[in-house]
Amino acid sequence: MRVAADAEALIAQFGDSAYGEARRRAIDALGKSRDPHWNNVRREIGRRTGRAYVDTATRYLEP
Repeated sequence: MRVAADAEALIAQFGDSAYGEARRRAIDALGKSRDPHWNNVRREIGRRTGRAYVDTATRYLEP
């Protein structure tokens, strides 16, 4: 699967910064096309590294 391979490659190359790099690529891709690939990679990296995105509204609801 291409998403898993790209997630592995970013983690190997960027380490702790892999999530941020995937997020940057996802934002850049949205400006060019509607391809969700990098957003899926970002989610996969989040799952693997324990870094999950929580939006601001959800953060306010948490105790």
